[in-house]
Amino acid sequence: MDRIERALEGADLFAAIGTSGQVYPAAGFVDLAREMGAETVEMNIEATAPGRFDRFIAGPAGTTVPAWVDALLA
Repeated sequence: MDRIERALEGADLFAAIGTSGQVYPAAGFVDLAREMGAETVEMNIEATAPGRFDRFIAGPAGTTVPAWVDALLA
């Protein structure tokens, strides 16, 4: 957990992909990332934590993730 927290403290971007966001400690990662100033993105079939992420991208991971990565790299 210490290693994960250190990584989140230095992150510029945090993405949660295809998760319910209900199981801790992983569900709290978005909060730590936001506190540290990272942009946060949830990609899922439906929003699981409205208001906790900066952005929500709806759809299955098999299509949303490749399109999102392409946009990041463009």
